[in-house]
Amino acid sequence: MGLTLSPKKTRLTHTLTPYQGEVGLDFLGVSIQQIPVGKTHTGKNAHGHPLGYKTICKPSKEAIQRHIREVSEHIRKRRSVSQEQLIRELNPIIRGWSAYYRTVVSTRVFAHCDSILWFQLMRWVKIRHHHESIRRVVNKYWHQTETCRWVFVTPEGKELRLHQKMTIQQYVKVKGRASPYDGNWVYWSQRLKSHPMMSTTKVQLLQKQHGKCRWCELLFKAEEDILEVDHIDHNHAHNELSKLVLLHRHCHDERHAKFLDTTTVQKLADARYQYQVTIH
Repeated sequence: MGLTLSPKKTRLTHTLTPYQGEVGLDFLGVSIQQIPVGKTHTGKNAHGHPLGYKTICKPSKEAIQRHIREVSEHIRKRRSVSQEQLIRELNPIIRGWSAYYRTVVSTRVFAHCDSILWFQLMRWVKIRHHHESIRRVVNKYWHQTETCRWVFVTPEGKELRLHQKMTIQQYVKVKGRASPYDGNWVYWSQRLKSHPMMSTTKVQLLQKQHGKCRWCELLFKAEEDILEVDHIDHNHAHNELSKLVLLHRHCHDERHAKFLDTTTVQKLADARYQYQVTIH
């Protein structure tokens, strides 16, 4: 096809032993490296024999520094805005970056980013109130929560979302030789509960419905089915778990189509009755 490898983007490396002074590789902002460990933490091959190392995936140093610089530049350019507006603009940046790295080893990285963020915010506060004492400034912009943590929050309750608030959700290996095409829908429907892209509500509904659709009563398939949450009373203001069901997308459409048909028939019957009453 006439394709060639780019010399700038291609190199030889090793994920366990150093090669030409480097070990591991970075791919899409993730650093992949194998660390020698003891027998209690070692990985195993396909035959169950210990390998003597463990594969670690974590945010790359370049990605961490790039995120810290982005947040710092964002705070520096908004020295004159209010605290609420600053929080409103920082929250999507922090939430998006944390969600991208929630599936890798990121606990210590999130803590490090939060500590750097504290100094960045303190610098923003000092520039705005360079004549006031540190104690007074801290008490004005930071407040202690029930968990004895100091958070950057407005008097109205608008809170800055920290990196550590994003829960880590590790990838769960597929059991043995299981396949989405082996017909074991019980296993694959239960496995959906640990999917990193599955919301908390869907996970709770999966557990409640034992992996089955409430409309067709068939088990959800692993990667093929699209799952949607439906409100039983058709009121989107009621988000209690008891008033929600998990359906296939086509079952969701079928249920709403049947509901609309029933509603239309009822409206026509009411209109016909009203017309007959008017004539008589």
